[in-house]
Amino acid sequence: MKKIIFYVLSLISLAGYSQNKNQQTTDLDKVFKSNLNFKSTPKKSEYFITDSDTVFCSHLSYKLTSQSYLSEINYVNSENKSVIIKGSKNMPNISTFFINEETIDRIPQNTNKPDKGIKWASRVVDGKLIVNNYHSEMTVHYAPAANIAPATFSYSDYATTGITKFFIKMPNGIFYDINDSSDRNKYIIPYLKECDAFTSSYKGNYSKDYDSFIETIKLYNSVCK
Repeated sequence: MKKIIFYVLSLISLAGYSQNKNQQTTDLDKVFKSNLNFKSTPKKSEYFITDSDTVFCSHLSYKLTSQSYLSEINYVNSENKSVIIKGSKNMPNISTFFINEETIDRIPQNTNKPDKGIKWASRVVDGKLIVNNYHSEMTVHYAPAANIAPATFSYSDYATTGITKFFIKMPNGIFYDINDSSDRNKYIIPYLKECDAFTSSYKGNYSKDYDSFIETIKLYNSVCK
């Protein structure tokens, strides 16, 4: 009788062990498959846009000359190969970078002279109308006048100055300076008013204030296609 009881208990124990083992195997399979799915999920691509192509890549970076022209770009291509391009003769004509979730566009140094110098600026509004903002700061000092003793020249003569470019790009590719009253009154505002859906929705005063203007263009892009 004791042998029979022991035999039955052994069978129950083996069945429980087998069930636990199968459950563990199933759990391990789920973890393994989950890890496979995780590893196979691609990261969002970075890219740059040339005259004829959009190049998707990763680990994208670039270097500029003192005049803001491209001197070098580095990236890993779709075949996982490192690419380095140096020198103006080898450089493609790039208009836009997308790096670290930020779109960076090439803009003119001066909207009145679009072929004379460039800058690279963050795209702060995307859509039919594009808005770019560029800002750089530098610390400068003012040299003392010749008749002022050096002892009277102090750090108060140092100041922080900066350059800001707040441009809008029209659908025809022309840039206008938002901070320039002539550009706003002659080109930007009349263009906005051509869209009836915008004029019926907009209740502002076409302020050049940074936040206000951005909201104005976002509204335009949302109702005018």
